[in-house]
Amino acid sequence: MAFISLATRFGASGFAAAALALQDTEAWFFVFALLRGGLGQRIRILSGLVLVGFALLHFVNHAVGLFSLDTMLTFQYWRTLVTRSWPATLILVGALAAHVALSVERIAQRTTWRMDAWEAAQIGLGLSIPLLLLPHVVDTRIAHRALGVNDTYAYELARTWPDSGWSEMALLLFVWVHGAIGIHYWLRLDPLYRRLQTLLLIFAVVLPLAALAGFMVAGREVAALVATPQGLSTLKEMSHWPDAAGEAELARIRGIGLVAIWSALLALGAYLAYRIWAIQNAPKISVRYIGGPTVTAPLGSTLLEISRMHGIAHAAICGGRSRCSTCRVRIDRGGETLAPADFAEQSTLDSIGAAPNVRLACQVRPKHDITVARLLQPSQAVAAIGDASEPDSDGVERILALMFLDMRNFTQHMERKLPYDVVYILNEFFAATGGAITGNGGVIDKFQGDGLLAVFGRRNGPEAGCREALQAARAIDLALDHFNAKMADELGEPLRVGIGIHAGPLLLGRIGWGEAIDMTVIGHTVNAASRLEALTKAKACQLIISRDVAEFAGWHEAASTGESIQVRGIEKPIEIIAISRGRDLPPQLLGSVWPN
Repeated sequence: MAFISLATRFGASGFAAAALALQDTEAWFFVFALLRGGLGQRIRILSGLVLVGFALLHFVNHAVGLFSLDTMLTFQYWRTLVTRSWPATLILVGALAAHVALSVERIAQRTTWRMDAWEAAQIGLGLSIPLLLLPHVVDTRIAHRALGVNDTYAYELARTWPDSGWSEMALLLFVWVHGAIGIHYWLRLDPLYRRLQTLLLIFAVVLPLAALAGFMVAGREVAALVATPQGLSTLKEMSHWPDAAGEAELARIRGIGLVAIWSALLALGAYLAYRIWAIQNAPKISVRYIGGPTVTAPLGSTLLEISRMHGIAHAAICGGRSRCSTCRVRIDRGGETLAPADFAEQSTLDSIGAAPNVRLACQVRPKHDITVARLLQPSQAVAAIGDASEPDSDGVERILALMFLDMRNFTQHMERKLPYDVVYILNEFFAATGGAITGNGGVIDKFQGDGLLAVFGRRNGPEAGCREALQAARAIDLALDHFNAKMADELGEPLRVGIGIHAGPLLLGRIGWGEAIDMTVIGHTVNAASRLEALTKAKACQLIISRDVAEFAGWHEAASTGESIQVRGIEKPIEIIAISRGRDLPPQLLGSVWPN
């Protein structure tokens, strides 16, 4: 059905609409993530996945060395039947060539070297990998093809352990970290990846450690086998160890490869130096930031690069690859001189319903003077009233837990009160509920008359945030007992509340103008949490949470028993769990989640 729906959308609205349809189906999030960005980016990601898959098999093969060398050799036999077949070899070589070429092209197009630390690390590791990979490839696959060497792990370890084992281990770590950084920053905005992030992190740490340990254990076993002349002679005979002429040929190939790699790196460095010189001496344009400075910049730079050149804070979660919308800007003047958005940029803009004058700063290369406004970026007023370097102040997309809380029948309670009494009761109420929220890791985003909106999970992530929100709901219920007892003479009858808790993706950042600017959240998740709070009246309960909250909090029993409702203003139905009072929450959800 998904393919039929997709085909229909493709015929009606084009490929971009099909990609957006995939985004709405969580099961397809990997496919949609691959479709984001330009053609070169998609090929680079796909080729990178092929290389990571190939490396993954190698790492597992290393890891089974923890059991025995024989297990390692058996796994290698079956692995090479697949990876050294002609189809697999063509795919591997093609992926390697495409990934290297497209990555070098991206580096060569840079006009500034101001970048995030993760991006610098990925580039540095990527440039180092060929130098470490060359000796390994020459001594194994090339030796196998050219000289008929049976390059089993016994042969490889005898050549490398322990003298050059460090380079093999460095290669393993460099490849893994390079690939892990790429995958994380490719998928970090996708909901399913965020849910699995803890498990994937454990896997990403355990596998390379197991591979390193297996390599060392097997290396010591092989070292013991070849410690005697007879053992070494037997291994050389079984592996068809290269003779002196063969070793000389392998050394010649390694030398040629090193010269080629260093020549390519030096050529890239020379080109980058020339490009930077040419850019600095190129004609300049003026870029005016609304609420910020006016700067001059060379032709050929993107708006995001211009911001980085001048140290102007500019959000860009995906690193300037048009796969997210956080760097978007509003073009107030000069938009007619810009080249039209390409497919990748337009797809991203369409996914957020952007206005015609909104563009992605990472894709726009102005050729004339231009005036822009950063839509997810603090203005200059922030510096005067707060710390502009506060985490997330630039505007980010995160998964958080939200709590809406509202007094029941507040107007009826207060209609005969003097204004001073109303303010006094409200302040006492907010003191009781606010203490329960902040005491359990929440942050009150805003007060809304007789209610409030609180955010959980900014510090510890959505799982801890949802447990904190449930803790706060229980604490609020208990705090109301003390509040009602204290205010019994003022109120006449106990005050009741409704609470709605939902978790999902939100835009978080400093929003506003002048002295009214402050951190806040916006998005469909806010609307959903508000609707759940309103629904507590119809359900005659104090608390309603979404299934997402229950799953994040680890309350799987409740997550499987909720009912599905259609919430006004939300396209997809939401599965909810109604709870009579906060104190009825199960004890296992209410352990400490806030670090001391």
